[in-house]
Amino acid sequence: MRKIIKILTSKTLILGLFILAQLFFLGFVVTRLIKDEYIGIYLNWFFAIISIFIVIHVVSSDMNPEYKIAWIIPILALPVFGTFFYLLYHQNNVTKKTLENYFNITKTRNKLLKNIPNELKYKEILYLNNNGWRYYRNSNVKILKSGEEKLTKLLIDLKNAKEFILMEYFILSKGRVYDQIFDVLKQKAKEGVEIKIIYDDFGSADRLPFNFRKKMKLEGIETIPFNRMNLRLNFAMNYRTHRKIVVIDNKVAYTGGINIGDEYNNYVERFGQWHDASFRITGNAVWSFTLIFLENWNFSVKDRVEYINYYREGDVKSNEVVAPFADNPIEDRQITKSALLYLINEAKEEILITTPYLILDNELMTALKLAAKSGVKVKIVIPGIADKKLVYLVTELYAQGLVKNGVEIYKYKPGFIHSKLYLFDNKKAIIGTTNLDFRSLYLHFENNVLIYNSPVINEIYNYIIDAINISDLQSEDDLEKNFLIKTLQQILRGFSAIL
Repeated sequence: MRKIIKILTSKTLILGLFILAQLFFLGFVVTRLIKDEYIGIYLNWFFAIISIFIVIHVVSSDMNPEYKIAWIIPILALPVFGTFFYLLYHQNNVTKKTLENYFNITKTRNKLLKNIPNELKYKEILYLNNNGWRYYRNSNVKILKSGEEKLTKLLIDLKNAKEFILMEYFILSKGRVYDQIFDVLKQKAKEGVEIKIIYDDFGSADRLPFNFRKKMKLEGIETIPFNRMNLRLNFAMNYRTHRKIVVIDNKVAYTGGINIGDEYNNYVERFGQWHDASFRITGNAVWSFTLIFLENWNFSVKDRVEYINYYREGDVKSNEVVAPFADNPIEDRQITKSALLYLINEAKEEILITTPYLILDNELMTALKLAAKSGVKVKIVIPGIADKKLVYLVTELYAQGLVKNGVEIYKYKPGFIHSKLYLFDNKKAIIGTTNLDFRSLYLHFENNVLIYNSPVINEIYNYIIDAINISDLQSEDDLEKNFLIKTLQQILRGFSAIL
């Protein structure tokens, strides 16, 4: 009975029902108008003509080709409903005031981080610098090879916090991990440590304790739900923060694929063994993580904080090159995608990737195929057990296309691989929160780190190879489906940009 009540009072369910009601009402109104004997014929002609102009507009725009297909299919298949839907909902619903607000917030970070001399002369470093991000020396990166290992280290660092703790997560989910972390946070708040938490309103929906924000406020912990869900269907609802960041006193930072939830620590089993990685960063590079968090904080509140109040000198001596950076859909720059393209095209020997989803745009698909055909060994590890069945079908379709062109695709046999690791020639790596899918690359707020000249590179290599050794290499036949499933895959691929 409790489960039924929980489902019926679910925020996600209520929102979903309201959105379905909006779509039903839209369909009802349009259908009634079309069937009207007086205006129906004129309305049909009107929408038919408008749909042609819209298709021309979509085709000639600089929109990603996959997004063009996702709009063109419903417009041509159902000219009236598709056109009506496009006119109402194609805009991202980010107001001019919101855009100005965000750009003003990023200006401060740009001033603090831009125009650092590019001594390395690498194109990707220059690219990041031109987009407001810098690289650091005197920093250190350590890989944490499981949720359990991350939790152990994180709890120690949280207990040692002296001034402030900043946390941003896509998912906060009550359970054993949540209890251990928040018990420490409550104690640190009592000791006078400033604690700020951003959590995604959709990702954490129905996962948090009742009256979470109110309870945290009573404990002295500030919380912000990012991009709050509302009852009106709009494209900007896709703009979620998929980031995973912890910053402690600007001395230590954590990032990677691991959210706060029991499945990430294999306390509960959902899709077999959960394979994931996190990273602990110390030294000067932590400053960029602090700024990434504070940007989203200032974007979400009226009373903005001063960035410089959170700056503390690092105390690490190292020649490692560490370049943290962030992506967001508002600026629409696709920084992670561009950095990946640079490194894929630059690779000479081997590219190793782990990703839970493999839904690529044409540029990344072509780059990986070209690399494989040029003699570069390209190996990609995807889950052996799916978390989203339909998305997995599309992942398998893209995987088959890559296999045909010489890319090695491995399915992680023990379960679900959630780590997001990109390694090039065992020299350079991108690690962080970005999956190889449209949502991560185009619609989500993400954060990543570009790493060179670091001992962690070899550890990442061994970590991926260990995963490959317990995975099944896929052939074209292994990924082949029957006619009905193949047809469904092709239909879903047409909408892959919104999966």
